[in-house]
Amino acid sequence: MVHTDSRRRAFTKSETDVVLIYPYFHREPAWRKLWLFPPIGLGYLASTLLKNGISVKILDGTFMNLEELIRKAKELAPRIAGIYCMVTMRDDAISIARALRKGPGKPLLVAGGPFPTSEPEAFTGEFDAVVLGEGEATMLEIAKRHLGGEGISDISGIATKENRGQRRAFIENLDRIPHPARHLFDNQKYKQHWQKKFGYTCAPVITTRGCPYSCDYCARPVFGNRYRERGIQDVADEIEEVLGLGYNRVWFSDDVFTLNRKRILGLCDEIKKRGLKFGWDCLCRVDNVDQGLFDRMHEAGCERVFFGIESGDNGILKLMGKTFTSEEAKSAVGMAKSAGIQAGTFFMVGYPGETEETILRTLRFSSRLPSDYLSYTLPYPLPGTGLYRRLEHRLTRKEWKMAGHNLLMFHGDFSQPKLRFAIYKGMVQHRLRKYGLEREAIIFEKITDPVFRWLK
Repeated sequence: MVHTDSRRRAFTKSETDVVLIYPYFHREPAWRKLWLFPPIGLGYLASTLLKNGISVKILDGTFMNLEELIRKAKELAPRIAGIYCMVTMRDDAISIARALRKGPGKPLLVAGGPFPTSEPEAFTGEFDAVVLGEGEATMLEIAKRHLGGEGISDISGIATKENRGQRRAFIENLDRIPHPARHLFDNQKYKQHWQKKFGYTCAPVITTRGCPYSCDYCARPVFGNRYRERGIQDVADEIEEVLGLGYNRVWFSDDVFTLNRKRILGLCDEIKKRGLKFGWDCLCRVDNVDQGLFDRMHEAGCERVFFGIESGDNGILKLMGKTFTSEEAKSAVGMAKSAGIQAGTFFMVGYPGETEETILRTLRFSSRLPSDYLSYTLPYPLPGTGLYRRLEHRLTRKEWKMAGHNLLMFHGDFSQPKLRFAIYKGMVQHRLRKYGLEREAIIFEKITDPVFRWLK
């Protein structure tokens, strides 16, 4: 069982009750134009705790190094340390937990986020508790119990070394959750980064939780597939807060922002009604958009949409669990462009089940789309996905760092050099067409297609 040591000594309130830690460290080369965002999930946890009289600090490692973050965490001497973790962060998260356990005070260590929710047993040996799924209600109960000198082992929504646990029911009324505690983020550094890299400043806002689709490669451990929406007025209020902090662009980080057409039209109307002037980006599905929707979105400030198309071959799209075709994808990109909105497209190469011809079909299809932004990645078998279950016995590594972009993590049908060549080939073909060099693009394709087939 998990206990506090307050049963053996008098309860003394520390200066900081809870420290929430984001163990992402910006180690990428300076030339890469990364979209860096503050940890909005920890912002939601912090605002929930603050609303209930619990003191909170957020330690965001984005602009620190590991040693600096650990030093600051020890200086705060929290009673509870909550550490967020994605699959790219496990080593650093565990290093921080071990360092805090050795230090004075020994805070209650709590892990949460996508990776701990998917594989809690990978964390229960290092942490006192693992939060499963959405964390607001669970973290609040942990804090109240522990700060009040009570045990936490029977709390719903956690796993411990002794108990696998079960997640809580999803929060149905999202408007009851207070807006993220953005004052705890280092907004100035984020704005400086964005201004330097992109010429504008941008902050995330999430208006829904959950995704009802079942893509084979996609993990939804925290919000699941139970789709829930925030009210339009509540979203608009938060947008005003973000703009008040000096940001001039918003990234709507919903899994599928355009799922409910009527709601998005209502939000566009509210933005215009309030006279809010800002640019915004979002993720869309190619099969739930239309020309009228894009036109209205553009009028309300939408500057760019992103589509996770992933393949130009309809057979591979079915294998991935997609419910649309490449023809629908082409139409959606064209409609966004017709509305005056930039289009970003994401594709994968080397998905299990692909052949050389399906990869080449994807490269031809993707490089011919009028995308303003194009990205190719290798398949990442995230824990909890159908892709992971099929590849688990073929994995060559279980974790990777952000700096290890496009590393093949499993024994596949194609080598990593062959797939990297495919990515560079697709990027060159697209770049040539983007600058009107269609003839050169066709020649390049004819030369490099056989080279791709020759590579092992």
